[in-house]
This record gives sequence, structure tokens and C-alpha cells, in this order.
Amino acid sequence: MTQQFSLLNKSGIVTGAASGIGRATALYLAEMGAGLTLVDLDAEGLKQVAAQIETASGITPYIVTANICDEAAVKKSVQAACSHFGTIDFLVNCAGILRRNSFLEIETEEWDLVMNTNLRAQFVFCQEVLRLMKDNGRGVIVNVASLAGRTCSLLGGAHYTTAKHALVGLSRHLAREFAPHGIRVNAFCPGATLTSMVEANTSQEELDAVAAATPRGHWADPIEQAHIIGFLVSDASVNIVGACIDSNGGALMV
Repeated sequence: MTQQFSLLNKSGIVTGAASGIGRATALYLAEMGAGLTLVDLDAEGLKQVAAQIETASGITPYIVTANICDEAAVKKSVQAACSHFGTIDFLVNCAGILRRNSFLEIETEEWDLVMNTNLRAQFVFCQEVLRLMKDNGRGVIVNVASLAGRTCSLLGGAHYTTAKHALVGLSRHLAREFAPHGIRVNAFCPGATLTSMVEANTSQEELDAVAAATPRGHWADPIEQAHIIGFLVSDASVNIVGACIDSNGGALMV
């Protein structure tokens, strides 16, 4: 692995690391040599991915079981990561949830849950991490949005689409504000990716229809998305700032 693609001597946080794109990202960043703090509400899932990382790369990740909708828990997880590794070089905001109710069926409680999990938590993580990165004069943040943040969701509800659009906007604003401090912020918008969350919320008929509607002809594997996140975290993407990177198999061409 070239120096540009190496994350040796760098450490960071991956949220939503127990499953899906977050899990694949954790595995790939460990392969790149990064020290990792893995955050998720699923304690058992975190233990499993941590064990997999240790077996594959010899790296022992630091795991934090936390509800990212709890602001105090987010702040504690950032503080714990910094205390454990001494610094935070990158943050990958990958955690999120999917809800499928049509607009007129969305209760305010569900709206708040989706917005808190898919947007407010990312805001708090970014704010806490940026305080440290600004002092250090360096850092990278990748906010994992969605194809829904570029158009609208085929599977999720209006609250999901709204949160993902807002996350793209937040990323662009942070990129402009913090680039002068040596910090890069980008949004990543994966398209149809076969994660456990998707499989639990989607019928086989719908899975087949989405695959057929994608020019590439099939769903992405989470590791394919993780490879792009690894690139965005690495120094190989040093000139990519405030971008919205698409990875959707041709489902959106602009």
C-alpha cells in the first residue's frame, strides 16, 4: 500500500460500525492501518467486528456502545476516543436508520427519531471532533449521506430524504468554514447497497426491481462503498474538499 493510501499512525472514529457500510468501512480502514474507535448501539455487533479486525489485521479497535441520539453519550465517546489514541485524525459518520412510512403516515415522534439519528447526531459528532481538529490544524470528516441526499429515497420516507439532503448541506458548509484550518469535510452518497438494514426493510420483489433499475444491474456490496470512504479519509484525496461523492452504479447521472 502506497503512503498516500496508508492510515498508519492515524486514528479516528467510525459510527454505525456494527453493521452495513459502517462495518465494512471499519474493516477496510483497519486494513489500511488505522487505529479505530467503533461506535454503535449494538454491543454484540461491535464485539464481532472488533474480533474480526483483530483476526484479520492484528489491530485492536476501541469500542464504544452508545446511543448517538444522546448528546452526552456522543460527547463521551469522542472524549474516550481522544483519550485512548491521543488524537482524532478522522471521523466517518456512518450511523443511520431507515423508516418507510409515507408522508401522511409519519408521526412527529418518528420524524424526530429519524432526524435525530440521521442528522442531529452527525452535527454533534462533527462539532465535538472539529474542536479537536481545529486545535491540531488537520483532520478529515466523511459524512455518509445517501443517493436520497441527491434526489429522493426509493425506500425511505420523506424524513429520511430530508435528513440526507441536510447532511450534504452541513458537509459543504463545514468544508468551507474549516478548510482554512487544514480540515477536509466531504459528503458521500452511496446508492443501493445491500446491507442488513435494507434487507430487513425490503421485499425480494423490491430488491429485484431496484437492481433492474440500476444501470450496473445489481446492488452494491458494502465493501465497495468502504473502499471509496477509505480513499476520502486518506491523503490520496487531499484536494477533495466540500464534495458530494456519488457511488450508485449509474442510478443518478448529472
